[in-house]
Amino acid sequence: MLSDPIELNRIDAGEIIEHLYSLFHRDFVANKTYLAKSIYINPRSNRLDEGKELDFWHLTTREEKEKVWENNKPVWKVIGRYPDFDRASRLEWVKQILTNHDHENIKLFYHRETNKKRNIRLYLWAFEDDFVVILQKLGRSSSFLVTSFYIDHNSKRKDLDSRHQNYINGDPGLFGCEWF
Repeated sequence: MLSDPIELNRIDAGEIIEHLYSLFHRDFVANKTYLAKSIYINPRSNRLDEGKELDFWHLTTREEKEKVWENNKPVWKVIGRYPDFDRASRLEWVKQILTNHDHENIKLFYHRETNKKRNIRLYLWAFEDDFVVILQKLGRSSSFLVTSFYIDHNSKRKDLDSRHQNYINGDPGLFGCEWF
């Protein structure tokens, strides 16, 4: 179902970002992508950083944080976003997972986040390939890509499995949250 990861080591280092952006642009800007043939994946082209959609950066880079102390309490501060080659090399998987969301190798589930708004997000987890795509609803028939990432440690796998089990076991806080 999923293609081989992009061999980024075969691309000139100075051209990697432009190569990756051409794939993102092809899949989400130049051509409309839909989930379940009805939910538009909005690339939010009005939100740019360095001339590229913010969503692109969330699919190819990783936020780095450091622990600092404020008012005698530890707080995680973002120090920047840096290339994440495991994530970026699987950029084409994002559309492949979206268009194959009902494949047996994809675990689809909703999860209420712990952010300030307590958003309910849709997770599409290619569990055999350790890759997840996370979407958030924008309106009745559109959504945006929050992020995608390669799962590189067992605790994240366990966390996703727990969230999936919570959803399929009928968490009352998720009742009626389905998009389609």
